[in-house]
Amino acid sequence: MLLKNLISKSSKIFSRSIISFPEIERPILKNININEVKPKVFNVQLNRENQRNAFTHELWLELKSAITYLSEYSGCRSIVLSASGKSFTIGIDLKESFSQISTLSNDTTIDTARKGRILMKLINEIQDCYSILEACPKPIISAIHSHCIGAGIDMICSTDIRYASKDSLFSIREVDVGMAADVGTLNRIQKIVGNDSLTRELSFTGRDFNVDEALKFGLISKIFDSKEDCFDGAVETARIIAEKSPIGVQGTKITLNHARNHTIQESLEFIKLWNASQLLTNDIEVAAKSILTKKKCEFNDLKTTLINMINVGKFAKKTVIITGASRGIGREIALKLAKDGANIVIAAKTATPHPKLAGTIYTVAEEIKKLGGKAMPCIVDVRDEKSIENCVKETIKKFNGIDILVNNASAINLTGTLETSIKKYDLMHQVNVRGTYLMSQKCIPYLKQSSNPHILNISPPLIMDKKWFQNHVAYTMTKYGMSMCVLGMHEEFRDHNIAVNALWPKTAIWTAAMEMLSSGEGEEGSRKPTIVADAAYAILSKKSSDFTGNFTIDETILRNEGVKNFDEYDCKPGAPLIPDFFISEEDLKTFTKVTSAKTHIKDFPSAIKYFNQLLTPSLCEKINNVFQLVIKKEDKTKFYILLDLVNKVAEEKKVDDAPCTIIFTESLFFDIVNGKTSLQDAIFSGKMNVKGNLILANKLKSIFKSSMSKL
Repeated sequence: MLLKNLISKSSKIFSRSIISFPEIERPILKNININEVKPKVFNVQLNRENQRNAFTHELWLELKSAITYLSEYSGCRSIVLSASGKSFTIGIDLKESFSQISTLSNDTTIDTARKGRILMKLINEIQDCYSILEACPKPIISAIHSHCIGAGIDMICSTDIRYASKDSLFSIREVDVGMAADVGTLNRIQKIVGNDSLTRELSFTGRDFNVDEALKFGLISKIFDSKEDCFDGAVETARIIAEKSPIGVQGTKITLNHARNHTIQESLEFIKLWNASQLLTNDIEVAAKSILTKKKCEFNDLKTTLINMINVGKFAKKTVIITGASRGIGREIALKLAKDGANIVIAAKTATPHPKLAGTIYTVAEEIKKLGGKAMPCIVDVRDEKSIENCVKETIKKFNGIDILVNNASAINLTGTLETSIKKYDLMHQVNVRGTYLMSQKCIPYLKQSSNPHILNISPPLIMDKKWFQNHVAYTMTKYGMSMCVLGMHEEFRDHNIAVNALWPKTAIWTAAMEMLSSGEGEEGSRKPTIVADAAYAILSKKSSDFTGNFTIDETILRNEGVKNFDEYDCKPGAPLIPDFFISEEDLKTFTKVTSAKTHIKDFPSAIKYFNQLLTPSLCEKINNVFQLVIKKEDKTKFYILLDLVNKVAEEKKVDDAPCTIIFTESLFFDIVNGKTSLQDAIFSGKMNVKGNLILANKLKSIFKSSMSKL
């Protein structure tokens, strides 16, 4: 059944829509028990005792579910891994395994190469079920008894501490069934034991060895008289660990894991970067007070998924190309990854200072170097194939590979169909769609060689709602084009484990470009680009084979990582936030509605009169433009108001050549005039139709803000 499912999956093309992250729930498992045996100490017990805990595909997946749950559950600080029945585990369930291999081998509809791919997927899936034990930030103690054979060795080698009862018997027995151990033993045991000759002898012969030999060469650290004593001893050690600082304990495990696979110098760099943030914990103060007062410490729980967005050095020596990285969101992502010691290729056109926008590829390079990263500023026009090829060539020459590509470069022009010149149309398509496609195409051959390759497009979820097209169809087409690259490429390169995802902000993001486009309007309702950088860090931290084809929203990603307070990201904490384009109705409902004390204006003559009162010389000079307001009345007729801020007048009048025409329903118009809905919310949520320049329409918020302040 397993292989049939894998064959079926390999022949289907599928895509995921906007990803959501529900709170993790305790899994309901058939073959594993999860119990809290001491405060914050959990026991994961294999429970196939009638089959002597032989590993089936179902048991592997349940083990992964159990450890994933406890990894993310802040109420758990340490784990004891044990088994019910007479044996700890006798290894893989040979009956199921041979049946699967025989089914695949005899299937004449699949050629040898494709059969190999299917088996590779299966092995990778099982490897992940053990690697999750090693990746779990909480220490895991194995309490072993009786037989621990084959897959059992794979499992305990992925745990942190190994205790055994004196009746325990070990064996690396894969050679006896005609295979090499392929899910962890041969890759981990030499680093645990440190005796190459002995590990080769045990692996080649498949002979049994007892607890005394296991203790002698370091596979286990303690021997107990009985299964029960072993379990109690493991629980007691887990209890002691659980009473320590979770920041200190989990940081220690992560650092030890890193040190095992890196040089001493690389490991020293890692702990330096790790403790640069972790030494700020109040756990140190709590521990110091405990020592002085001689009272027992009580540390707060740690939401462990926050580790995925804290700089911990996981991108050290990884090479990242970021387009449009000279300022804004691209720059913030570059700086975030640079703190981990990443190699950053700043791919952008800005080599000389812009008269209105700060930042060049060279100024960002200097910032990166100060943070401990390596930078290569590279002048790139993403519209030009040779320019991109040169960037990739220079990256390989300098850094010997590419691990991550962030397609951030984008052109924007928020105008309607009649107001969008073909020059602007071509620019957006060439930068947004062609640039993303070309950059990905040229990087993918090198991404295939990375251990955890990612492509991240700063593009929106594919929500096919007319409101996201009606005001700026050309721009929408190009941003959706970037997202369609995610839709196709994530499936096309799934077998190469290249993750292709999209990230989009929930709110307006305040950058220098945004300030210029909006003439300085909107900062208080926006967030800083650091929120997108933190979300990008969390996504790029994930295993590429597990997280691909997703259309993510920055706030949703960070909530899943444990972030609860978003005020630090707000340009003005507490101010109502402006929604970005292209977000779901569900997300739109979460925005605070602006309300006034009471309904003030109920008819059009009163509205025109009130507008004239608000058109002060300073306001007119600031906006200095002409707007046609078209209100669709309930009786299907239309009412026209001309806001002429050049001549400082509001009047009932229809013109055909206004630079910006805004079309409201009658109820929406009066809601905005009376402060029940903000103009920005109506614009960015697509509630009204704008013909002409959308950024120009946004400038009218100054009038409606004045109206609200006088209500």
